[in-house]
This record gives sequence, structure tokens and C-alpha cells, in this order.
Amino acid sequence: MTDLDLAKIGNILKNRRLEKNMSIRDLSARSDTAASTISQIETGKTSPNLLTLKAICNALDIPVYSLFMEDEIANVHLVRHNEQQTFIRNISNGKALVESLITQGKNEMWGAVIDIPTDSDSGSFAHHGGEELVFVLEGRLRFELENYRNYELEKYDTLYYPNYVGHRWINEYDEDAKILIISTSPYKF
Repeated sequence: MTDLDLAKIGNILKNRRLEKNMSIRDLSARSDTAASTISQIETGKTSPNLLTLKAICNALDIPVYSLFMEDEIANVHLVRHNEQQTFIRNISNGKALVESLITQGKNEMWGAVIDIPTDSDSGSFAHHGGEELVFVLEGRLRFELENYRNYELEKYDTLYYPNYVGHRWINEYDEDAKILIISTSPYKF
């Protein structure tokens, strides 16, 4: 959430208090917070400080961060195999590198499955923000981290790296490869 939603925070706290069969006075005693302050917070009429929120949340047995999370159900996305957006990532030595996005919607990370034919590569070193994790599903490939080192990755190997380090892959082996890539960088294609 970009703006502090006082009504939402108040509703979460009130609902949790009622679930625990607590009156405002009970919560006041357990959190050492004035009953009038709790009432104003629950109705969204005041913006509580962090120490007050922590005391109330401790008394209600909920983490403070839960007050600032968006609706969890809205953040769950199922993408069926036939719904994956597939496109040509690039052409290398006349062979198409096919990428299928396995995530959709506004996410903090994105994922894709990439088919990498033999004798092909991802192009020049990529540099961007965030982090990436690569998991080899099939075959083998050489993964290069610019000015660092090369990794020979085989089936089920995993490689993690920060994206500001230049990175690229090369399939110089006699079999096609397939990787799963998960990244926290903004996705552009």
C-alpha cells in the first residue's frame, strides 16, 4: 500500500480484538494503551506511532507488519501452462531461445522457463537491478558472471547472483538446455 490506510489498520485490529473476545478496556490493560486511543485507532481517526502499534499487536498476538500487507488473496496468482506468455527471447546462431513467463500480474518477482538450443547464447552481458536465481531443468550450460568467473551448470544445479553483476549464458554442449529463472528485477520484454 502506498498511503497509510488508517481505516484498514483499525479494522484489522478491531476484528482481531473481537476474535479474541477482548473489550477495548481489556486490550487497554494488556497493551498499556489508553482505551480512548485504541478506540480512535480502530475507527481510523488517528495515526498511531510505531510503539503504540507494537504494544497493541503484541497484546493481540499479531505481527505489526501484517497491518501493512495488502490482501494476501489478491496477491495469489495461478498461471496454467496454457496461459503462460511465450515469446522469442532472442535469436542466437539462427536458433530461437523461447521464453515462457510463469508469473503474471504485478509481482515483486517474475519467473520464466527458457529453452536454450545447442550452440546458442543469451547475447551480451545483462546488467540490471534486483537478484536472480537460475535452476537448470534439463541439459547443461556455461553461465558467465562478468569479471568474476564461469560456472558449468548441470541438471538441477542452482546459481544465485545480484543482477548488477553482468551475466550471460552459453549452451556449447550437444544437447538442448532448459532453465527456470526467478528474478526480482522489473521485467521488460
